[in-house]
Amino acid sequence: MVAFKGSQGQNICAQPPETVKALLIYGPNAGLVRERAKGAVAFAVEDLTDAFRLCELQARDIADDPARLADELAALSFGGGRRSVWLKDAGDSHTSIVSAALETECGDTLLVVEAANLGPRSSLRKLFEQGAELGAVPCYDDDQNSLQNYVSEFLAGEKVTIDPDALYWLLDRLGNDRMQVRSELEKLVLYVSGDDIAAGDGGGRITLKSAMDGAGDAGVWSLDQLADAVAGGELANVDRYLELALEQEVKPISAMRSVARRFLQLHYVVGLAADGGSVDKLIAALRPPIFFKNRPAFRNQATRWSVSRIAQALDILCQAEIDCKTTGMPAHEISARALVRIGAAARAGRGRG
Repeated sequence: MVAFKGSQGQNICAQPPETVKALLIYGPNAGLVRERAKGAVAFAVEDLTDAFRLCELQARDIADDPARLADELAALSFGGGRRSVWLKDAGDSHTSIVSAALETECGDTLLVVEAANLGPRSSLRKLFEQGAELGAVPCYDDDQNSLQNYVSEFLAGEKVTIDPDALYWLLDRLGNDRMQVRSELEKLVLYVSGDDIAAGDGGGRITLKSAMDGAGDAGVWSLDQLADAVAGGELANVDRYLELALEQEVKPISAMRSVARRFLQLHYVVGLAADGGSVDKLIAALRPPIFFKNRPAFRNQATRWSVSRIAQALDILCQAEIDCKTTGMPAHEISARALVRIGAAARAGRGRG
């Protein structure tokens, strides 16, 4: 069939037509992949707890038993209704198994396959893009606008409002993986709703303070502290806070982007201060805001870095992200090396000049 992109991909996952026999949902945004796959399966079977209409498989299941996928696709639904088989963590090594299974008589069973990022030469991707009654839906990282819309829509569904400064603060710190963002939003909804949630009424309001308090155990604080350590030249803390973030399942690229956002803020303040602006007023005007108790550290960082050196730090972070995506080397090692390199420059006083 084709590759469904953008709103077309969103729509096909929300309501997969009966003419579509199988969907491959893949990409670097694991949260969006899972969200769209779940939506497609839920549309087909309605009740995700109905074991007669839904079969969930891991890729290792079909690797150990290649015939199982075909057997599940051919199975009948007890009690009627459309069935779905949800295959997770698939890759090119499973292409032949999936291809053979799709040649069996599937009736009206919908196969939904989840995969990580697949390049243009991927055999699994080609199978779904070129096969009749098949479709492929790529899920790329959200930009700021799409993530803001996602947060707003999620909270509206929970009858929770959010103050603008709290929204900016969350978007700046939660990264762009929907799985991580949704997890933290669910915690915040419970945090601010309290008894209303227990009563089934929903409701609540997220302020900047409640966002900071409610997300305090989520790796969000460790990202703030990581940015402080890197920009402030605190080498002993760079590895510590990076490891803390990774333990909270923050991706290395997300951690580097959080540090990059700090350097973009520094670029703004240092650049305008060089033209005669007041550092304190510039810091106070930043959005998302720098929390009051963190402003002395930020001001100290602003004295360490010139605009040209900040640009070099951003180049290092950009190249490290490219390396994470293209070299095959462990992303945590690449990110750690880049962050320590920048932190060493700050500590040595090379941020100036």
